Amino acid sequence: MPKRLTNWLTAQQTAVAMNTTSAEVCRLLSLGRLVGSKQKQPGRPGNGQWLIDPQSIANEKRRLSTRAAKDQPKPKPAAKPSPRKSR
Repeated sequence: MPKRLTNWLTAQQTAVAMNTTSAEVCRLLSLGRLVGSKQKQPGRPGNGQWLIDPQSIANEKRRLSTRAAKDQPKPKPAAKPSPRKSR
């Protein structure tokens, strides 16, 4: 069984891992689909930095992949040839 990742990622690193933007990562945080913690950075003024749990990133990727698989159109079955009347 793979070892659980313990290094939390920043919003920018999460955006790269999920192939999206950091604004989308912040939106997912506000919706509660990603789990994060806001950390103050000593010596830097302003807002802190979001650190996101890698397990929630894996869960969101899995959720998106199953949703994408469900959204794909199903192939139509091949049309059956109509029976011809013989003369």
